[in-house]
Amino acid sequence: MSLNSQTFADTAEQASEKALSAVFSALDHGRNFKLEAGAGAGKTYSLIQALKYILERRGRFLPRTDQRVACLTYTKVARDEINARTDGNPAIFADTLHGFLWEMISPYQKSLAALLSESEVWRAILSGDPNLDGFAIDYDLGIRGVHEDRVTLHHDDIPALAIELFGNKKFRSLTTDRFPIVFIDEYQDTPAGLGEAVIAGHKSDRVSPVVGFFGDHWQQIYEKTCGSIENPTLTPIQKNANFRSDKSIVHFLNCLRPELPQSPQDDAGVGTVTIYHTNFWPGARLGRNWKGQISQEATQACLDWLQTTSASSVWIRESTDYKVLMLTHRTIANELGYPSLPGVFKYNDSFVKKENPVVEYLVDTIEPALIAFRERKYGDLFSLLGGRKPTLRGPKDKLWWSEFFDSLDRTSTKGMVGEVLDLIFSQQLFSVPTRVAMLEREFRDALSILEQGEALREPRKLTEFQALRMISYSEIRALYSYLDDSTIFSTKHSVKGAEFDDVVVVAGRGWSKYDFAEMLSAYAPQSSPELKEANSFEPSRNLFYVSASRAKHNLALLFVQELHDDTLAVLSDWVGPENIVSIEFEDSVTPR
Repeated sequence: MSLNSQTFADTAEQASEKALSAVFSALDHGRNFKLEAGAGAGKTYSLIQALKYILERRGRFLPRTDQRVACLTYTKVARDEINARTDGNPAIFADTLHGFLWEMISPYQKSLAALLSESEVWRAILSGDPNLDGFAIDYDLGIRGVHEDRVTLHHDDIPALAIELFGNKKFRSLTTDRFPIVFIDEYQDTPAGLGEAVIAGHKSDRVSPVVGFFGDHWQQIYEKTCGSIENPTLTPIQKNANFRSDKSIVHFLNCLRPELPQSPQDDAGVGTVTIYHTNFWPGARLGRNWKGQISQEATQACLDWLQTTSASSVWIRESTDYKVLMLTHRTIANELGYPSLPGVFKYNDSFVKKENPVVEYLVDTIEPALIAFRERKYGDLFSLLGGRKPTLRGPKDKLWWSEFFDSLDRTSTKGMVGEVLDLIFSQQLFSVPTRVAMLEREFRDALSILEQGEALREPRKLTEFQALRMISYSEIRALYSYLDDSTIFSTKHSVKGAEFDDVVVVAGRGWSKYDFAEMLSAYAPQSSPELKEANSFEPSRNLFYVSASRAKHNLALLFVQELHDDTLAVLSDWVGPENIVSIEFEDSVTPR
């Protein structure tokens, strides 16, 4: 089906008004609802308009002055945006999901203690003594711990405890008394079971709040989240609009997702969607998690060719807002100059999300401090290192700081991570975070008891620390640039919610849970129904949808895994055969 044959029922503006009218009607009748808004539909706009509708009729929806609308968000950025766009109105309680839930459950200390005592996870932490009488239950840094007079909760504990408490009619009644209406933003990313728990009593005992879910279950790309939520009390509302993308891209998304057809803005441009594939690559394709993919060297060469020689290179060179999206951190790491980091850690999250304390310290403190030193921004330098500005009593004090950072800068340019850390641990000018210092001590203690020639084999946190010390610090510097968003590269997971003028998506393998070629072949008319029931289908479909929907004007899809004939036929039908490009190769690395 070509673009010219695609018709749109409404303009994006008309579709948006229809969805808002349905939301207002649900609120007027006290009905729970779920607004399903595809990528670029303007979900946040609808949420803000719904909040304003309530504020304009506050006497009806919030009859008491102490009652508020709760608006649960996925991030602090989203929370701050909602507060800004509603002028900080005190009738709106906007907070992160965890912030709101802790606000609700924290007063019920005895109930929390009882639930923790029954938890298998906490029984192990409490060393077989589940009695928490006299202990305060606290939630601060999100780290589980048992202290002298209190226990501290992990982030995962908060929704789990809230689900249990929402099962209590009295708790639901007290919550509803304070918050008669609750909006949940990005509902697909809420922990599984939480949404159902919040509305559990809405039909039976009417003591649950009116709940509005705003989101898109096709943009569920994180594990342990609910995805689609279904409940007989929910009024489904579709928002069939796309205010982001040009017509070619909207058409492509509608082919991918015909059950939620979107209409572009009335003045949207045509845009482009181009498919590049590597089916005729002459080399031996990779195996295991990379099964069917061309080599890493060939992948990088194809990306270079796409940006410099292909037909798409024209808009790539002219673009001022351009992003390359990749599936795996290993691919992006090779491109950006930190190829060893993915091999250090068992889980990519350890370094990309800075869950490893050493990586977090180097990326968030040391590297920015070195930048501040080079730029002579000494106020920023001292602020980054923590605490108050040091007292510089004379030239000698200034000399100590200058000599140390000159040495650290030289070492960081050519040395290993371990050499940089050794310098940091040897100085007395500023303190090192406790978690980093403790890891260093544990590492030294573990090495001290090894027999001569014996290798350190466990625990994993120490073997990973040892491997981290042995890579070039330049890789930390490259990781900092990537995380600081100062490159054109991102993983597909990290750009959810973002938009760019022009996008290249590199679609390949790397994780066994994703197989884009297999997912797309399931759209072929003759395909087996079992393909859409495969474990990899929904994760692949959702991540592909999120990636393809970031572009406003131009979208190029570079497939570095082999595509089945069915897959090519599906893509050809969606974008037209003239927009399918087979990359030819001179050898196993070089595209023509």
